[in-house]
Amino acid sequence: MKQLLISLLFPLSVFAQQQIKTKATLESVTVYNNGAQLTHYGKVNLPAGTSEIVINNISGRVNENSIQVGVSSGVTILAVQFNRDFLNTEAANPEIKKLNDSIKIASNELTKTKNAKTIEEQTLLLLDENRKSGGTSNGTNVTELVKLAAYYRTKNAEVRNAISVLNLVEEKQNERLTALQQQINEIRSNPRQQLGQLVLQLMAKENTEASYNVSYVTPNANWLASYDIKAIGTANPLGIVYKAAITQSTGLDWKKVKLSLSTGNPNYNITAPNLNPWFVSSYNQIQQALQGKAPGLNINDERQALKEVVMIRGSNSLKRKENPAPSTINNYTTVNETQLGVTFDIDIPYDVSSDNKPHTVAFKTYEVPASYKYYATPRLSSDAYLLAEVTNWEKLNLQAGEANIIFEGTYTGKSFINPASIQDTLSLSMGKDKKIIITKEKQEDFSSTKFIGSNKKQAFTYLIKIRNTKKEAIELSLKDQYPLSTESDIEIELLESSNAEVNKETGMLSWKLKIAPNETKTIKLSYSIKAPKSKIIAGL
Repeated sequence: MKQLLISLLFPLSVFAQQQIKTKATLESVTVYNNGAQLTHYGKVNLPAGTSEIVINNISGRVNENSIQVGVSSGVTILAVQFNRDFLNTEAANPEIKKLNDSIKIASNELTKTKNAKTIEEQTLLLLDENRKSGGTSNGTNVTELVKLAAYYRTKNAEVRNAISVLNLVEEKQNERLTALQQQINEIRSNPRQQLGQLVLQLMAKENTEASYNVSYVTPNANWLASYDIKAIGTANPLGIVYKAAITQSTGLDWKKVKLSLSTGNPNYNITAPNLNPWFVSSYNQIQQALQGKAPGLNINDERQALKEVVMIRGSNSLKRKENPAPSTINNYTTVNETQLGVTFDIDIPYDVSSDNKPHTVAFKTYEVPASYKYYATPRLSSDAYLLAEVTNWEKLNLQAGEANIIFEGTYTGKSFINPASIQDTLSLSMGKDKKIIITKEKQEDFSSTKFIGSNKKQAFTYLIKIRNTKKEAIELSLKDQYPLSTESDIEIELLESSNAEVNKETGMLSWKLKIAPNETKTIKLSYSIKAPKSKIIAGL
């Protein structure tokens, strides 16, 4: 098919032709992390010569520079123009149609109420007229007058009560009509609910039934990744269900469309960036330290350093399930990798309403080998966390997103997958194990403060105890830390680390422990801080 970008637009009024209306069918959508590409198809009967074709059922939120139109051979595209379609928006929007139907029903009920009230009011007038004629008639005796008065009182009260009730009903019905009309006005004024249309100038050599396709990018759609992480036990592979929460407010409901999910983005600005000069400046370190903001003593920085999500381990090969069961979504999903991203093509038709609400789609499942171990940081938490480690995880084409963790058939909580890492092992927290008891206590008898000349030397000693109450042995990666200093007159010395792996640049201490059932292991950590008496050390 011949392709024409909308950048070739020019005035349509220069042509003299007849107008033909047609409706494009949305068949496929590629959803990006920020935006979506919609593709429509349709057919139209063209007479010989030049015709103006109006294609309806187009999204009202379009990047006009991205519009592409293709037509069958023998037809020439002369011009393309995009317009907002305010008339068809109301007809195509099911919510507006539903509200209009409700207005018709409410208006009909209001008319009935007004008619009933009019009848009651006429009845009241008739009673008043009869009362006057009865009171002036000759020959009316006392008995008849008493009966007439009693009837009038009863009927008059009955009619007035009925009118009062009908007034309340009418008031509520008017409020209901006003609310419905306000809802319609709000939807009509919302640009997300507006449809668009393409006006094409086409020239055909002879009468023909022409096929056409239209594709364009809209910014009003996206998808976010999420996961279900399932493990039957530590001896079993890890199951990963890859899901997408699709949100769109293009003004056009996607009905039975073929979905594709792309990790790339339709970049509107693709100009390569240039580097500019990079300048740095100094700051007063001593003043920062006195304010408790010295880089080596900032407890928030140290805690952040301990929050490691991805850890390096072995390089076991990742095995993807070659022959998934026929009932899995893998049978309907094709993965296509390019240099600009990964696309998941789903061969199942989906409906996604233009309501700006997330619609979750499960599109890929993996079963991967994982090694399990425990991880603890006593300085931050007394809990031991079970970690599942997956190697070569980049082959899974994961996106950043929340993960629901289900271990041994029980939901244990939420974790977060962050693939923005150059590490070769992805560590997933499967939950806390209360059968591993961890304590960290300061040993006051081995902690002291001494004054040496103009300096003050403080010693800190801690005992970390880990008890395994499980029936099987465990492997535990234990991490702790000691403070660092960036000032020459503040000296910090690590006195005891119990054979830890020490990173002197970060102050991190690491132990790899194997603990037998019902065994307790003790770690001793001790360090000293020497500083001038006049200085107050913050962050301890």
